[in-house]
Amino acid sequence: MAGILLFVMMLLGGAGPVLADVGAAIGAGPGAGIEAYKRGDYAAAWAAWGPLASNGDAQAQYYLGHLYAKGEGVDRDPVQALHWFRAAAEQGESYGQFALGYVYEHGLGAAPDPAAAVRWYRDAAIQGNLAAGNNLGLMYEQGRGVARDVVRAYAWYARAAAGPGLEPGRAARNQVRLAAKMTPGERAAAKRLLAEWGY
Repeated sequence: MAGILLFVMMLLGGAGPVLADVGAAIGAGPGAGIEAYKRGDYAAAWAAWGPLASNGDAQAQYYLGHLYAKGEGVDRDPVQALHWFRAAAEQGESYGQFALGYVYEHGLGAAPDPAAAVRWYRDAAIQGNLAAGNNLGLMYEQGRGVARDVVRAYAWYARAAAGPGLEPGRAARNQVRLAAKMTPGERAAAKRLLAEWGY
């Protein structure tokens, strides 16, 4: 898709790491808002998504959280972003789950809570959200919010690296980097885990 947009959190000043491929998320869903967003008319996107989000549309809730997180068409407001990401996540929307994990990992609009970040990343990754799988691998590798486990870290990286799109490159680099530090036994255990997962 021409002009793929990358969702970059820019809260607390400065650009943060890539949060999600908005080009993938903004491919279908609450129509008029998507077209407005692609044109850069964020106020119109907010006007289209606001009523849908208030009526429980999970994609619109995620998109509205994105607007508040970036300050596009509205004042940047991490608390409102958290509210809408949570609403989407609790309905099972994988981008909302991923965004909520990111918010909790980095303490944006809420106190940092690595265990909550792991929970939401896992929920999104199980649905195939590749960015969530990569970030979950990092949490396992570093022992943040979960016991350090290089076998699971490797497996989440490998799972994310197997998917389509932009994200697999980062996950594959993390997988190769971690593999170089692992023992043969750890690598074998990771491959067994991946086989159990069907990868």
